Amino acid sequence: MKTILATLLLSACIVRAADFYVSPNGNDAGDGSKDHPFATLERARTAARDAKAASGSAIWLEPGLHRRTETFQLDARDSGLTVRSVGGGVARLHAGRRLKAEEFHPVTDAAVLSRLDPLARGKVVQLDLAALKIEHAAPFPTAFHDGGGLFDLYFGDESMPLSRWPNAGSTTMEKVLDRGDFKSKAPDAKGGVFVAREDRVARWRVEGGVWLQGYWRVPWEPWTIRVKSIDPATRTIAFAAPIPGGIGSKYAKGGQLGDGKENWCALNLLEEIDRPGEWCVNFATKTLYFWPPEGWPHGEISISDCDKPMVTVKDASHVTLRGLQFEGGLGNGVEIASGTDNLIAGCTLRNLGGKGVCIEGGSNNGVRSCDFYTLGQGGIYLAGGDRATLKPCGNFAENNDLHHLGLRQKTYAVAIHVGAFGGGEAVGCRVAHNYIHDLPHAGVLYGGNDNLFEYNEVARIALTSGDVGAFYTWNDWTSWGNILRYNFVHDCPRANAFYMDDGDSGDSVFGNVAYRVSYGSMIGGGHFNGVRNNLIIEAERGLHLDARGIARGYAKNPKMLKRLESVNAGAPPWSERYPSLAKLLTGPRDLPTGNVLENNVLVRCKKPLLLAAAANELRLSTVRDNLDLGDTDPGFVDAARLNFALKPGSPVFKKLPAFEPIPFAKIGLMRDEFRQHLPERSAAAPANNAGGVFDSNTDVQRSNQSHP
Repeated sequence: MKTILATLLLSACIVRAADFYVSPNGNDAGDGSKDHPFATLERARTAARDAKAASGSAIWLEPGLHRRTETFQLDARDSGLTVRSVGGGVARLHAGRRLKAEEFHPVTDAAVLSRLDPLARGKVVQLDLAALKIEHAAPFPTAFHDGGGLFDLYFGDESMPLSRWPNAGSTTMEKVLDRGDFKSKAPDAKGGVFVAREDRVARWRVEGGVWLQGYWRVPWEPWTIRVKSIDPATRTIAFAAPIPGGIGSKYAKGGQLGDGKENWCALNLLEEIDRPGEWCVNFATKTLYFWPPEGWPHGEISISDCDKPMVTVKDASHVTLRGLQFEGGLGNGVEIASGTDNLIAGCTLRNLGGKGVCIEGGSNNGVRSCDFYTLGQGGIYLAGGDRATLKPCGNFAENNDLHHLGLRQKTYAVAIHVGAFGGGEAVGCRVAHNYIHDLPHAGVLYGGNDNLFEYNEVARIALTSGDVGAFYTWNDWTSWGNILRYNFVHDCPRANAFYMDDGDSGDSVFGNVAYRVSYGSMIGGGHFNGVRNNLIIEAERGLHLDARGIARGYAKNPKMLKRLESVNAGAPPWSERYPSLAKLLTGPRDLPTGNVLENNVLVRCKKPLLLAAAANELRLSTVRDNLDLGDTDPGFVDAARLNFALKPGSPVFKKLPAFEPIPFAKIGLMRDEFRQHLPERSAAAPANNAGGVFDSNTDVQRSNQSHP
C-alpha cells in the first residue's frame, strides 16, 4: 500500500513539475520537450495550463533571439509558473521590427544631398517607412517632454542616436527676446523668441520641421519645441507655441529675460547627420536617413515600433521570470498587477522605450538582481498597500543595477519610483542593495508611507538637471514613516543626497554616508523629519533646514491641504502610528515643526550647517550635537577607494560618543544566486554640466561596455 501511495505521489509531482522548452528554431507542432521544443511562449503557456497544474511547471527558453510582436500575458491560471532561460546562453525576448540591409537605398535626390554635411554625402542611406507601415513615425508634437512618440533605431545591441547638434552636451541662448504667451491657452498663442549664438542655425530648413530640446526655464523641466521661424541674418529663432513658464530662467536677476545658462540642442535634422550611427526622419515623406556605423551591412538592424508591454502578470501568484533579457520594444518591459509573491530575478531590461518593470498592487511582488540600462523612461516602479489602513504591500526592489535611464524622458524618469508623482500609492515597499548611477535626473523618487530604503548606493546622478535629490520626495505632509538608512550617495555635485522638498514630512534619515554632493540633507519647510547619525563628506552644504512655508503660504496650500484631508490623521491607525501628524490639523503648518538634526558628522564641508531662516522661525525644530570635523582626519578605512567605514580609533567616537558605527561594508550590490558578478565602483566625479542635454549616444556606448 505504501509503495502504491508513493508512486501516486511521485506521479503527481511529475505532473506539477512539467518542463516545456521554447527555441528560436522550435516548432509549435512539437511536444515542447528539450529535443522537440516549441517556437512560442504562448504555445508553451497553453501546454502548462493543459497540464492542469501550472504550479511548479517551467517554461525554458533556449539561448538566442525570441521575436515578440505581442504581449505575453500571464494570469491566475499561470500561478506557480516559472519562465526562465536555459543555462549557458542568453534568451533574448526582442520586440523590435527587424529590418534588412537591402531595404535601405543610397540617397540620390540632389536636394537632399545638398543639405547633408559634406562628410555624410555618399554614406547616408534612406528607408521608406510608409512602405514598411511603421506606426510610430508621425511628426513630433509641437511641444513635448517624453520622446515625442517616435520609434527607436538599433544596430546590433546599441541604440542609434537621433541626429542632434551639438553632438555632445548643449549650447545656450545668447539673448531672450520674448518669453512667449505662456499664460495663454489659445491655439495661436505666441511662442518664445531668442537669439542663437551660432551662425549654423541659418542652415536649418524650418519647412521640414525643426525641434529644439532644452531646459528653457528651470533645471528640472526640459521641453522639446517646434521652431516656427529662423531669421538667418540675426540668428533669431521663434517657437511655434509657448511652454509652461515661458523661456528664460526664472532665476535671472534684475528683470532679465534669461541668464544665458539655459541649455538646449537641436534634434532630428538632416543637416546635422555628421557621424556614423546618426539618423533622422523626414516626417512629410516618411523617409528615414541613416549613416550606418562600422559593421554595416552585416549587423542586425531593427526599429522599436511595438509600444505594448512585453510581459504582463495579472492576478497571478508565485510567477517567476528568471534569467531573461527584455529588449527592443517601445513600451514597458514587464508589468505586474496585483497577485502575490511574483518575482523577476536575474533578468536584463535594456533598449526599451518605456519603463523597465512596473509593479502595481498585490503583495510581496518584487525585482531582484536585475540589470536595467538604456531605457527611455525609468527603471522600477513600485506601488501597493492601503493608505487608509496603512496595510503594507511588501513589494520590493533588491540588488538591482540601474543606470543610463531617461533617454527619452529626461526628468522624473528615475531608477526607482515608489508611490509618488502620479505613480500610485505605496505603503510598506522595500528598496535595498541597489546600485543606481549615471542618470540625468534623480535616483529615487518616493512618497507614501512606511517605505524602507536601505543599503543602496547612488552615484553620478543629476548629470543634466538640477535642484533634485539622490532620494527625493516632495510636497506632502502625510508621507510619513519612510526610513532612509545605511545608503551611500557619492559624486553627485548637482544633487542633494536626501531631499525632503517643499513641506515633505515624517521621514527618518539615519546612518547614511554622503560624499561630494550639493547638500547632504535638505529639509524644505516640512515637519517631524529626523536626520540623525549621518556622515557627510566634502559637500557644498552639509545640513539644511528652512522655513519656506511662510513665504510660500503652506498653511493654505490647496494640494497639501487636500492630501491632509484625504487621511484620518486624528483616528487609528494613523493617530497610533503617527501621533505627531495630528498636530498639523490644528497647529502651525507654515513654520517647520518637530524636525531634529542631531549626532551627524561633517567632514570638509564648505558650509556644514545652513539654517536658512530666522531663529524664531525655526524655534519648533531641534538642531544639536552635530560634529564638524573640518579638515581633521576622521580615520576612514580607505577613502581613496571609497571605503568610508570608520576605524575603531576614529576621533568621531571620542568627540561624539553617541555616534553609531555605520555598516558600510553591507552597502551596495551583493552576490547571490542571480548575480555572480559585481561592477566596479568608480570614484570619478562628473564634470558640472550645468544642465546640459543628455547625450544618449555616448551614454549608450558606455553602458554597453559596462556589462560583459
